[in-house]
Amino acid sequence: MATKVIRRRFVSRAAYGLAKRMVPKISVTERVALGCGTVGFDRELFTGKADFEGLVARYTPKMALTPEEESFLATETEALCALVDDHEVLRRKDFTEETWEFMRRRGFFGLKIPKEWGGKGFSTAATSAVLVKLGSVSSDLTSTVAVPNSLGPGELLVRYGTDSQKAKYLPLLADGTLIPCFGLTGIHSGSDATSLIGSYGVVERSATGELGVRCTFDKRYITLAPVAGLVGIGFELRDPAKLLGGVGDEGFSVALLERSHPGLEMGPRHEPLAAAFMNGTVKGNDVWVPMDAILGGQSKCGAGWHMFVEC
Repeated sequence: MATKVIRRRFVSRAAYGLAKRMVPKISVTERVALGCGTVGFDRELFTGKADFEGLVARYTPKMALTPEEESFLATETEALCALVDDHEVLRRKDFTEETWEFMRRRGFFGLKIPKEWGGKGFSTAATSAVLVKLGSVSSDLTSTVAVPNSLGPGELLVRYGTDSQKAKYLPLLADGTLIPCFGLTGIHSGSDATSLIGSYGVVERSATGELGVRCTFDKRYITLAPVAGLVGIGFELRDPAKLLGGVGDEGFSVALLERSHPGLEMGPRHEPLAAAFMNGTVKGNDVWVPMDAILGGQSKCGAGWHMFVEC
């Protein structure tokens, strides 16, 4: 017994202290991710007692489509598929104008936007079913429809946008007037939202005293950038002068910029793997971003990573 006590008190404690000093501390970003996560079926997998029947029973009701969703899948989605010749799309590196107009007019860019803002208000299951069907005809078509219905930044706006941001942008996104894109991928950090190297912003006051952010960013491989009218920009926010005053925080933040925003450069088109879907660069150097152009307003400064892991 004495040996065990001595080993625990001296050897184990010393080994634990050494290991504790060697292991990196959990970052703020990692703490946010852990806090947003939930425990589900993965817990059963790790116990070795997975209840597959329970899994099916639990999720089958969530996969059921409404009559409206089934009708859209059988009519509008089939009609869009009929418009697309994948070989011709790859040859031209673009869809026909008729196809683009059909996607706008029939609401393909607003599948998950609530009806109150002019969207379809479809479930995730229905949106997935539409994307699967489109993918059976053209992977480029799937990419084009998927981005506006994910972080493009329509869903982020629905969840976290201010009332004025929702009223201004969601109807225009729903009817395809504005096609969105999200600028995350950088030339040095890829799509790692925890390492936004080269994309940063500093909180400043303008000559008139307006609070805002001076941003610099260099994005690559941004899907839909060549045709986008609204751009979400992910960047690392810094506040060395403490101008936020306790409202919002430093860290990963998201700006909403229209294509015509001063200093925003929508650059050359990429053709990754010779694919035909629209893809290009988004750049800006010392771009002035008013605080009301930060997604969710000043209070959501630094909350970008939280938004990402929750969506």
